[in-house]
Amino acid sequence: MKNNSYTVTSNQRAFTLAEILITLGIVGVVAALTIPTLILKYQKREYAARLSQTYSVLSNAVKLSQSDYGDISTWDYNTNKNLEGNTSVMRDIVSAYTEKYFLPHLRVSKNYGYVALSSAGYPKYKTKGGVVYLAAASNGYIVELSSGVTLFFWYNYTYVDGASSILRFTEPLIFVDVNGKAGPNVVGRDFYVFILSTSKNCLITYGDYFEYFSRTQFIEQCGSTTSNTANLYCAGLIKLDGWKIKDDYPW
Repeated sequence: MKNNSYTVTSNQRAFTLAEILITLGIVGVVAALTIPTLILKYQKREYAARLSQTYSVLSNAVKLSQSDYGDISTWDYNTNKNLEGNTSVMRDIVSAYTEKYFLPHLRVSKNYGYVALSSAGYPKYKTKGGVVYLAAASNGYIVELSSGVTLFFWYNYTYVDGASSILRFTEPLIFVDVNGKAGPNVVGRDFYVFILSTSKNCLITYGDYFEYFSRTQFIEQCGSTTSNTANLYCAGLIKLDGWKIKDDYPW
């Protein structure tokens, strides 16, 4: 009867424990070098996608409200308000335009209303240079969307004719935290700014005001560690790059 079994010859040997440990060590080093890079690339793609989606959702809300209420320049918030003797005027203005023009067109999972960041469980936000941009005590109209993105509705304002008590609310700001309460809570990484522009009659990024900027200038501003506001240009850079965070993006 033919025997089909095989035997191990003398020139075949198993790996030694030392060889196995060395191999595992090499694999571990390679993994330690590559996995963080892969995770960061995935994170950047995810953040850019969420920012793009949020911009589209908010732009659509603006268009729907324009069909109901006309051009942005005619909307209710665009008026002079006397701050003297009325400490709630900021809350009232922001709440009014958020609830009238935006909330009916958003998929909101939680609405905190006009509160301090800390009251809604949100931390302070810093620039890339480590300077506090929004303190935890800062107020805003805060809503969490079903997408996992958080919006903070706020405003731009100027004092009328140099007065110290009469404010003109010029253009609403919408701060976007693309990953909600998770970190790093840094402007230009997971935190960006949109503006409801009266002059352009649409939603824009902060950088859209500076159409003459070259891409190099956007990168310089977005990567600044010395300015309190330069990182606001980061949303404009991402939009300029087709809603992508490219390899030379100043993370």
